Amino acid sequence: MAQKQNIIYVSNLPYEATNDALEAAFEKEGYDVDHIELIRKGAGTRTKACGLAAVTLKAGTDREVCCRKMDGKGCFGRPMIVRLDKFCGDDLAYAPKAQGAQ
Repeated sequence: MAQKQNIIYVSNLPYEATNDALEAAFEKEGYDVDHIELIRKGAGTRTKACGLAAVTLKAGTDREVCCRKMDGKGCFGRPMIVRLDKFCGDDLAYAPKAQGAQ
């Protein structure tokens, strides 16, 4: 049986997110990144960012612990949504509270 790759899925990234800045956010928390793929939608030269990334961690990294630690951490001024198996849409737990809301 093939070993599952060490990939986690990050959403809620701003469109201007970069590989270097995302890698720095993970390294700041002690995680070594092997590869980052910022997901883009569209075709050919007409693609645009969509706020998602697939992050491959170095072998031996505990994905579950990483997800728990990185989920909600700020990156580019926004809380990252970090999951083991899929990208998440907008999660109300991460939505800013409206001014004056009680």
